[in-house]
Amino acid sequence: MSIDLDSEIVVQSDEVLISNLKNVAIDQDVIKKLANLANGTSRKRLRLCAHESIDDHIHEMFIVHPQGAYIPPHKHLGKSESLFVLSGQCDYLLFSENGEITGKRRMGDIASGHSFYFRLSESIFHSLFILTEQLVFLEVTKGPFRKSDMVIPEWAPAEDSLTDIQQFFESIEAWG
Repeated sequence: MSIDLDSEIVVQSDEVLISNLKNVAIDQDVIKKLANLANGTSRKRLRLCAHESIDDHIHEMFIVHPQGAYIPPHKHLGKSESLFVLSGQCDYLLFSENGEITGKRRMGDIASGHSFYFRLSESIFHSLFILTEQLVFLEVTKGPFRKSDMVIPEWAPAEDSLTDIQQFFESIEAWG
């Protein structure tokens, strides 16, 4: 039986739900409900953490982002990250230390014909550019979560600078 989002979660914030189960099952109905719940948040984003605590050694998160969501380029110190697309499409971007795009991989669900899984084992700046109305994916990374383990470079547009973000998106679309 899949997780009941009405009774088997803890609401950490508008955008973050945490399972209160030791063993978590997810099915298509749960994914659809997460996608619908995301539409009701201020930024149309939602994250369901299948792990119990930020201190867990493995973090497994079902994440929903809308088209136009800005995910600042960032890298994780000493951690790998895996992404598995469940629905929608995006470009997974890699950047050099000085902000030049060094790679762009189209991703979509398993039936899309694009890569549906990507594992980044190195500490490289990366981001997502969402191509569809909504992107739903599973992200797995090493815990515990510490903000100090994530680096956002100085060259990344500030999250409140809509003009810089729009120019950033245009450069992504034009590359390769």
